[in-house]
Parts: sequence; C-alpha cells; structure tokens
Amino acid sequence: MTTFPIIASTVSQTELGKFITEKYQLKDCFDCKLFRTGVNHTYFLLGTYTKYVVRVYCYNWRTKVEIQQELELLNLLKSNNLSVSYPIPDKKGNLIQEINAPEGLRYVVLFTFAEGEKMRFMTNETCFVIGSIMAKIHNITASKKIDRVNYNSDVLLNKAYEHLNLFFSDDLSEMKYLKKSPLKCLKILKIATY
Repeated sequence: MTTFPIIASTVSQTELGKFITEKYQLKDCFDCKLFRTGVNHTYFLLGTYTKYVVRVYCYNWRTKVEIQQELELLNLLKSNNLSVSYPIPDKKGNLIQEINAPEGLRYVVLFTFAEGEKMRFMTNETCFVIGSIMAKIHNITASKKIDRVNYNSDVLLNKAYEHLNLFFSDDLSEMKYLKKSPLKCLKILKIATY
C-alpha cells in the first residue's frame, strides 16, 4: 500500500489543550474544542471562568517573522486602548509555540477571547462606532511598516491574476473577466480621485 504525504492536518483538540495548559501553566481546568478550520485552525480553550482562543497556523502559510509582526500589531492596538484580542505570553515569555505536525512545522499562539456576538442587522449607531474604531486603527498603524506582503493595487489586481494563471487557462470566461478587471478598477480609481 502506498503512503501519501500530508499537506494539511487537524491537530488533536485534547493534545493541544494539554500542550497549552502545560506551556502556559494555566491553573483552571480547561477543555479544548475545535471551533473552525480554514486558513488557520481555531480552537477554544474553555475554563470555568475564562475562555481563550488558540490559533494553529497552517503549514507554510505565514513565516514566524510574519506572525511576530501580526502579534506586535495587536499588542500596539491593545496598548492604545483598543478592544482587541491579543496574544498571551507563555511561562517563558514566548508568544509563539512550535509544533511538529504530520505535514511539518506549525506555529501556535494563545489569544485572549474577545467577547461579543454576531449582529445580523446593524443600526446607524453601530456602524458609526465601527467606523470610529477603524479610523483609530488606521491612525495608529498608518506609519507602521510590517515585514509582510503589502496589499497594493499591483498585488491585488495583477499578481493575483498571474498566480491564478498557473492553475487556470486564459480561455476560461472567469479568467477573461479577471484579466479585464484591473483595467476597470483603475478607471474607477482615476475617476474617484478627480
């Protein structure tokens, strides 16, 4: 029988819970539950009085430096009194854990849990508050440079098409549409800036 290599795995919630409890010397008894898989896998660590979020980054999705930059940004927002979920250091002061998954090295971070709930319909007041928070985030981060991909019009409009073109033919109607989209977007941007 042929054994195939793994490109993505789901880490055991039981073992992850034990790992986090030990690394962070959590006093309470916690139950670790898988919440969602996706680009990253999210687990909830549920205690009697406390709830945490554990993120297991997908293999080769972000470098350790990129994750460190993300965590620094969250801590910057927290230090400016914005209500954000932020990383928690382990007992040695480390924010990022490394685990050996079947597909290779993956990174793990423990975060505070941000209380809240989904809102299906938003009032004008809620939209105003969200806009105000986004403005604060923009003001705090406007001059901050991070060592990550810079999402500009070239990356979003041209590089995305080039990447997709590795997998899909130019002859597909969707690819033809995407090839024309950057020109349309640039025209709209030019009109909007006048």
